[in-house]
Amino acid sequence: ELHFRFKWSSSRYYKKEPEILADVPYRIEPDNKIPILLFIKDAHIFPIRLSHVSIHIYQSDKQIYFEDINYNCDLMSRWWNNTIYINSQNILGPITLKILFNYSLNGLKKQCITHNFPQSNNHTLSCYVSKYHYPSDNKVQYGDLHYHSNLTEDMVEYGAPLRETLIAAQSMGLNFYCNTDHSYDLDDKEGSWTETDPELTKWKKSRQDIKNINNEEVFTSFIIPSEELSLHNNKGNNVHALILNNSIFLPGSGDGSEKLFNFKSEYNINNIQFNLEDNAICIAAHPYNPVPLLQRIFFKRGQWNRQDVLVDHLSGLQIVNGEMEAGFYEGIKIWIKLLLQGVKKYIYAGNDAHGNFNIYRQIKIPMLSLFEKDNQIFGKYRTGVFVDKTSDILSTIKALKKGNCFVTNGPFLNLNIEVSDFIYKMGNKIPANKGKINLHIISTPEFGLIKEINIYKGIIGENNEQKYITIYNPIKYEIKETYDVYTEIHCYFRCEVKIDSKNEKIFALSNPIWLAPPTPPC
Repeated sequence: ELHFRFKWSSSRYYKKEPEILADVPYRIEPDNKIPILLFIKDAHIFPIRLSHVSIHIYQSDKQIYFEDINYNCDLMSRWWNNTIYINSQNILGPITLKILFNYSLNGLKKQCITHNFPQSNNHTLSCYVSKYHYPSDNKVQYGDLHYHSNLTEDMVEYGAPLRETLIAAQSMGLNFYCNTDHSYDLDDKEGSWTETDPELTKWKKSRQDIKNINNEEVFTSFIIPSEELSLHNNKGNNVHALILNNSIFLPGSGDGSEKLFNFKSEYNINNIQFNLEDNAICIAAHPYNPVPLLQRIFFKRGQWNRQDVLVDHLSGLQIVNGEMEAGFYEGIKIWIKLLLQGVKKYIYAGNDAHGNFNIYRQIKIPMLSLFEKDNQIFGKYRTGVFVDKTSDILSTIKALKKGNCFVTNGPFLNLNIEVSDFIYKMGNKIPANKGKINLHIISTPEFGLIKEINIYKGIIGENNEQKYITIYNPIKYEIKETYDVYTEIHCYFRCEVKIDSKNEKIFALSNPIWLAPPTPPC
């Protein structure tokens, strides 16, 4: 948000223009058109006349596509957007795009390339048009569990519209996303960042909009209605929880800064259970990401601690938040420690993208600076869910609550255990001492060859896991293996996969499967 500033202050990135932005998904599935989102915000404050927009697509520094689209329209609304579809039939592999907006403001002709954000120097978009479908066994459903639409709108940030986000999701092979918009934004009066609406008009409209969008025949992907709830942890600090598919709104205003230095929150870790419905799920949002000092002071934000995550109504941890950084690695360590102590919690992935189909842009220091990076991109890190019924919200929530899922930014991973001809999925606890581990991994040339596979065994009560099975450099894109397993004590098995990629760390992590041998009679 470029236009907010205190009455007594200036802003180095304030601009007397609407915010203008083009965005495109980071990857495109085979046989899908490339959707380019044109997005203009706050033209009700700074009206413009949009003349025309030209699309330039490059590959290996050579222009391979050009299109000029005339609009010749006056824009005076708070939100304006339009999606342009480019046929990808003759396009394959990595491409870059430049989108030129030609407009006039107060009679003065102007042009910007891809966006008009001050201090943001990247004016190109990068996209990979894939020859291969996202790795799958055609049964798994991929989702982004942490995403902000333009229902999140306040003095520092906003996202993209719900429907346009679903267009992007479907084009990139993402089966669903959760619009985890901030609880302190969902109850605002329309057009206000600080006034709470007791009628919940914005929230109610959003739920009906999601139903309508999900019912459109053009979509096979779907939206799970959600919110990112601000609530107090056991130390009285504000933390965030992903609340997916609760049919009633849960208010959380502790760190919304709608009233300066008012950190009171309506819910805490313990009492939230009384308003969680059976068909909803509660997940700790980015629980171990470091909290910047300014957020600790001005929003009283903190981290989830051990006492917080032990509550029964918390299904697990959003261990991946759009990048593999300190919070991710710390989270993995804490999660493994919990598992070894006999605590049954699952892991999930999301990106915390606010729009951000291609590039992450956000305020770094209010009134002073912006910054951008190529992490926290919508759909980049995913939760793969094994559902009983595809394209179904309730089936997806049920599977997530049971831990029938894995996290990935590329490879497909399925780890199950067969006992007496019955297949137990990830997340299951099996009352047996032996069975067969079935392992199935799929990658593609888009992501790279499988480099390393580790199946870990964790014995409850011990301090460290042990590598149970390791496969190095199989030089394959797909592996199917079966292993006999036997144990005399309560333990679990989980799998990690690494892909041979030069550009970034490509991986997948399974949730555990527990073996709990029956106690022999005395």
